[in-house]
Amino acid sequence: MYKFRFKLHEVRKFKSMTQKRLAYLSSLSQSHISELESGSQSPTLKTVETLADALKTHPSDLLEVDKDH
Repeated sequence: MYKFRFKLHEVRKFKSMTQKRLAYLSSLSQSHISELESGSQSPTLKTVETLADALKTHPSDLLEVDKDH
């Protein structure tokens, strides 16, 4: 999950979204999103799916899963 925090931040910024807006869209707390981006918390699979939905992206874009293998 090391790269997750960087990917979450990268995708959120690319979408010009604040942590507060992402928190609202995902029904997660802003502090939880901050903890995920800082790496102090690891996401559950459900959280990854929820964040991907809020960011209108695929969960694998946040996890950097190789789609070819």
